[in-house]
Amino acid sequence: MSQENVEIVGRIYDEIVASPEAVRELFAPDYESDTTDIAPDIGVIRGFDAFVEALHSYFETFEDFHIEIEEVVHADEGHVVTEVHDGGRIPGSGSEVRNHRFHVFAFRDGKVVRFSSHLDRNRALEAAGLRE
Repeated sequence: MSQENVEIVGRIYDEIVASPEAVRELFAPDYESDTTDIAPDIGVIRGFDAFVEALHSYFETFEDFHIEIEEVVHADEGHVVTEVHDGGRIPGSGSEVRNHRFHVFAFRDGKVVRFSSHLDRNRALEAAGLRE
């Protein structure tokens, strides 16, 4: 199951920027996203539609927004932890922004039930119930 979960996460990264609807089926109906660690003003978002709306606002901050998986840090039956870089160009300038994050995806019955984003590897592992 962990390899299937890794493949699901890869598909989410590949498709969510261009077509969020293409990955809707990969998320559980009671899905929640926790960005408290990186965006405390947003905090916890419940539901896929609210998540996509928040993401879209973030994506639109950049021209040519992209997400790259640097490493799959951990994968098991219930979690996938990734190290990623995301960003793009600031509109109206030639400046490129590249953010470094750790994402935790929690799974139940083959669907993502929870996502969290972290600035620190150890915090991400703790969110997945692990210690490094």
